[in-house]
Amino acid sequence: MRHAQSKALHAYWQARRFGGAAPYRADIEPQDIAALLGHVFILGRIDPQHHVFRLAGTGLCELYQREFRDQNFLSLWRGHDATHIQAVLEASLGGVSPASVIARATTMEMNQIPIEVCFLPLRGPEGLVDRTLGLFQPLEPVETLRGRPIIRTSLREVRPPANPGFLFPRQPLRDSQNPAMVANDQ
Repeated sequence: MRHAQSKALHAYWQARRFGGAAPYRADIEPQDIAALLGHVFILGRIDPQHHVFRLAGTGLCELYQREFRDQNFLSLWRGHDATHIQAVLEASLGGVSPASVIARATTMEMNQIPIEVCFLPLRGPEGLVDRTLGLFQPLEPVETLRGRPIIRTSLREVRPPANPGFLFPRQPLRDSQNPAMVANDQ
């Protein structure tokens, strides 16, 4: 993670794990990260294609000039970028490991700023790792956008999780009813 705010949120997430794989959502106290709240978000995973905003900071909403509650985070991205972001989110949750990306935020007038988005997995009330604590951190002054809303977010760099989870369940090498080797076994 590049920005000091991203590093601060990551350190907080690490401390709230209490030696476990991921903290519970209930372990995240807003007053502990008050300086970051404007750009903090929490996503809830509905399924692989839907990581829905449960919370979005006012700074994030102001950048896009819209509310995000109950919106799909993947809708901020287009085409292959959306596919890559989905893969990063799924791998982060599956491996219970932080990840981040660098992107470019662009207005209709083509004013642009780089942003860092970090993803930190969380446990929901049932104990499942199905939430993401995130930070949408501009890397340059937002005044560059001249008060205009971001209309496009383009992926520039991916920092995948150190321990990525599997996007698809592993298939057994042998069929349980037919113990013969499958064609691509070695």
